[in-house]
Amino acid sequence: MIVSRSGMRQVAWTGGPAIVAPRAPSDPPLGHGCAAALRLAVEWPAPGIVVVRIGGEVDVATVPRLAELLRQRLTAAALQTVVLDLSAVTFASSAAVELLLHVQRRAEHRGVGLLVVTGEVVLRLLVITGLQERFICRDSAAEAVSEARS
Repeated sequence: MIVSRSGMRQVAWTGGPAIVAPRAPSDPPLGHGCAAALRLAVEWPAPGIVVVRIGGEVDVATVPRLAELLRQRLTAAALQTVVLDLSAVTFASSAAVELLLHVQRRAEHRGVGLLVVTGEVVLRLLVITGLQERFICRDSAAEAVSEARS
């Protein structure tokens, strides 16, 4: 069955699995076996250092929200270092790579340091894409904050 959000009639499909129209943010989670909820937390452990913790799925549906949050943090006047903690990410698509590259460009443009806590999912994505060496990756947010303070 082909499903459409445009209000068109449903058409039977006998040649294989169903084709589903693109998901809307209000649709139930699909596919990855993980909760699709996006979890965000922002901390200021020291003056000029912000830790942005992201958990859940980072994909085309969640990247706009993340991009806006990170844009706001990168425009803070007294910012010296952003620690992007992605260790709780359960799924990361190519949109996550695009977001990381965008955040890195903005940080460089503003003269702000960027440290990334990868976690297993994001580290695998960076290794697969050959971008691991492009980012300053750390094993924990505590390690990144300690480095940013020194």
